[in-house]
Amino acid sequence: MPLATTNFRYVGMGTFAAGSISGALDALYTLGIATTYASGAVRTPGTGSAWTWAREQIAGTTEASYGNPPTNALGFRYIIGGATTARAYTFLTPDTATATNVLVYGMARGAGAYTSWFNAQPFTTGFSGYWRGSRVFATIAYDRVFLWESQEQCVVVLAESATGVTSGMALGAWIDPMSTTSTTGGESDGRVYLMAGSGSTANMAATMWSEYFGSATGILSHGTANAVAHCGVFNIGTTSIIPVSRVLTPGGTAAFPPAWTSRSGEIPRLPMPMAQANSTFWGVLRSCWYTRDAVCGNVWRNGGVDVGYIVGSSTNTAQDACVLTY
Repeated sequence: MPLATTNFRYVGMGTFAAGSISGALDALYTLGIATTYASGAVRTPGTGSAWTWAREQIAGTTEASYGNPPTNALGFRYIIGGATTARAYTFLTPDTATATNVLVYGMARGAGAYTSWFNAQPFTTGFSGYWRGSRVFATIAYDRVFLWESQEQCVVVLAESATGVTSGMALGAWIDPMSTTSTTGGESDGRVYLMAGSGSTANMAATMWSEYFGSATGILSHGTANAVAHCGVFNIGTTSIIPVSRVLTPGGTAAFPPAWTSRSGEIPRLPMPMAQANSTFWGVLRSCWYTRDAVCGNVWRNGGVDVGYIVGSSTNTAQDACVLTY
């Protein structure tokens, strides 16, 4: 049966010294412990849509930020790490090697005590391994980080303010398998757990919704080469990752016509189905929808009340985007 609706909240945008990977992780952690949302509403970590975040510092330098969602029956935890120092972390195929000065992301099921981000098991057990979620910080001078959370999902976007280019990562119980037979389409709690990121070879593309499998630079698509965008789910009951990608490119290669609205005058929303390449259908993304071209970081309001939040490929220009609904 369909899962409960999740409610995204926009935690805010954090700034940091341009090109500083530790600064990005510190800014993410600072957002994660915030007591108010960007709207000014109260945020209490561990309740509602507010995750609980922590960080790992080595010799005073932050090398990882990791989070725990408030609704989490199976003990999942999620981590984003990276350093200018070479670390022998566990990478996940099709990536072929560790990398320095890029952010990487991973998840663990049935997580235990935290150890260290570059241990084979950062949470003692159940770890996926890492994929890359950013460009090299010496190449792209990221200076902003955005955070959106729901009861079971989060999105982190890095941006370079001068150019508006972005890289992004998505973590959590993102997929509703839409099963009519209780839990056979998902885990024992009915969910499918996902991790995705835009890779280290390119920023999220202006036409990222035209991508599927193969060559990929956008979030929620899976590329089959080293260091490009990846997206995958834990196979049910295991810690093996199955590559999946969003399907249904709306409007062809141009995605949504940029001025589309619904008949009621609202911005359009189309579901995002997720599947293996020409194969198994895994379900539909929860509270995340294709929409028309928009600027990343914008808020959709109706009568002064937040309705949704834009995640997209540029913070300066209306390009391919999705909307996370509250």
